[in-house]
Amino acid sequence: MSDMEARQELLASAARHEQELEQALDDIKVAVHRPFAVAERIAENPWPWLIGSLLIGLWLGSRNGDR
Repeated sequence: MSDMEARQELLASAARHEQELEQALDDIKVAVHRPFAVAERIAENPWPWLIGSLLIGLWLGSRNGDR
């Protein structure tokens, strides 16, 4: 393989990686601008939220004597 072929392969590889990076950045931008609707997430699956809130309440309540 000559130096010119290797260089062209590297350029082609860099161009592919640049396109992949641009696509990943576009995906991140879309995810960041999407609203995070907590109420909808809780309404979809309330049991983990209920159990989690009870556990946090128990944990915080048990710390009362440690002040």
